[in-house]
Amino acid sequence: MTISKHIVLLKAGIVISFLSLAAFAVSVRYIFPFYPSLMNYGQAPRDILTFIAGLLPAPVPYAAFISTGISVLFAFAAQVLLFYYFEKTQLIEIRFLGIFLFSFTFEVLRILFPLKEALQLSGYVPVITARLLIFGRLYGLFALFAAGLYACGFKLQREEKLFFPIAIIALMFAFRLPLDMFHYYTNIFPVIGFLRMFRIMDASIILLSVYCFISGAYTRSNSEYYFIALGLLAVTLGRSLLFAADTWLLLFPGLVLLVFGAWFTGKQLRRMYLWA
Repeated sequence: MTISKHIVLLKAGIVISFLSLAAFAVSVRYIFPFYPSLMNYGQAPRDILTFIAGLLPAPVPYAAFISTGISVLFAFAAQVLLFYYFEKTQLIEIRFLGIFLFSFTFEVLRILFPLKEALQLSGYVPVITARLLIFGRLYGLFALFAAGLYACGFKLQREEKLFFPIAIIALMFAFRLPLDMFHYYTNIFPVIGFLRMFRIMDASIILLSVYCFISGAYTRSNSEYYFIALGLLAVTLGRSLLFAADTWLLLFPGLVLLVFGAWFTGKQLRRMYLWA
């Protein structure tokens, strides 16, 4: 990918993430009162995390609201900082990490769950919204995995050839998962069929991506990749806590891990960029 195309993508990411942030801000007055009503028929996920969830404080309806706001704000801030520090970078990993960070923009779609209640929209709105959200989350993780592949020595000069295939794979998964349009989890997300399998896949992609960056330290003889892997592990753990948050006890640690991991990863990538 040429530098000019890279800059165009970064600018497009800034514009879209800003529009998402603006949409969230405009919707606040309409959606805020409806979170408690969605929580009334929420349920805990039926998997291994149920036991852990039972040890946490009772869910609060506005944790999902705060989580959505943090996600879109983080996406916008990340795109601006990527443009400022990596505008003319030649590191291919940066471009895929940029897609991963941009995927947080999809979280603005979560406003449609309470908006459906506020405006009495069709019952299919939550299902379509949930599938697009799952697509965005998976596309971000697949982009993170692609960044890891390049970090450990994968060779493909025109990296934009991977953008479309990983999007198709993410779409296939997102639109094949069964969803319940009438019930929500306590983090205000429609109930997903095969949730355990979905979470195993999610965790596997994250761990494989981190492993690829660790491998990059060997294949490229660059110890910076160790620290990048550590930072990305913190980012992805914070991301998982933030998306699953239905209590303040999950929300705040998720935010801290997300911000710290992003700062730490960016610091190491910036050092590599200056040396490249």
